[in-house]
Amino acid sequence: MRQVFLFFSVLVLLAAAGCTARYSDSAASGEDTCVSCHGETARFVSASVHGTEGLGCSHCHSEAAAHLKDRRVSPGVDYSGATCAVCHGTEYHEWTSSPHAVIPLNLLPNDTRIMECLKCHQAGGFAAVLASGGNFKNAKAPPPTREPEPVTCVACHTPHGGTDYKLLRLPKEELCAACHGGKWQNLVLNGTGGHQYPGRDYTVFSAHPHNSVGHCATCHMARTPGADGVGGHTFSMRAKDGGQQNTGACAACHGETEDYNISGRQHEVDALLIQLRTVLEERNNGSLPGFQPGACNQCHRGGTLPFDDDPELILEEAYENYKLVDRDKSRGVHNPGYALQLLRDSLESVKKEYSR
Repeated sequence: MRQVFLFFSVLVLLAAAGCTARYSDSAASGEDTCVSCHGETARFVSASVHGTEGLGCSHCHSEAAAHLKDRRVSPGVDYSGATCAVCHGTEYHEWTSSPHAVIPLNLLPNDTRIMECLKCHQAGGFAAVLASGGNFKNAKAPPPTREPEPVTCVACHTPHGGTDYKLLRLPKEELCAACHGGKWQNLVLNGTGGHQYPGRDYTVFSAHPHNSVGHCATCHMARTPGADGVGGHTFSMRAKDGGQQNTGACAACHGETEDYNISGRQHEVDALLIQLRTVLEERNNGSLPGFQPGACNQCHRGGTLPFDDDPELILEEAYENYKLVDRDKSRGVHNPGYALQLLRDSLESVKKEYSR
């Protein structure tokens, strides 16, 4: 609600002021003082498109004036997207409907575990990690604030400079992977993370067309003519109503298509998931618990797999593959061959052991 209010407030301001001279010349009047200590950074900002539009240090550093009077006072940083929205209204509007605009956490200042979450779930945390060299394990995220900002514009873009004209903090192929590298989707995309059965060759799935297109943004930020609510800074591959799919990036290889079920691959993955889930539930009193890999299992269910009466780990191995493909959520699109092979091999293993 807060982001929506800000967005429409910005539209009103744009209508009143127009798109030129967005910021008064006096706004940058104190920038010369900043140069005395922050020379390279301040000069870059002044020479950039932001500087020529009158956007200075004080627009993002909310306590800049107090800092000039007493350098022991932190200049502060405004991580909200409201400032960016004045010029980048379309992108901001798209972002407000994306998962990046939501903080899915109850940020408790005294909970030390939350500090790990902030590194990906809060703009300030992510920026702090990258500023420290990109080492997520050793970097210290800033403490939670009373009004934390989610993954806003400045998490990925920096007004202080970048690797290309879009002012990205990292190259495109590295930026998304910084947080999503250990997630289900990236594991499937690169043909890793699943239980690989002896005698099977899974190496053929590590290199395939979908992980050679360059980076996540190629597909997730693609534009599909006539489609609303997908691609761009929504990063969505399907409209929220479940209808329109963002097939803009598919056309280069697959021609014009309206969905991702090319050659029936998604239907095949769906059918195998149902079969595998059914046989696993039969061996686990009719249900399957959740499972979360990696660092997130400190708080989320994931430390213990089911199937305690499974000395040969037949069921657990199959369950790991089921969860990997199921939680990937692409229904095989990220890596069709790998997803199908894992599910087929898992079904074969379970049926072979328990159909005797």
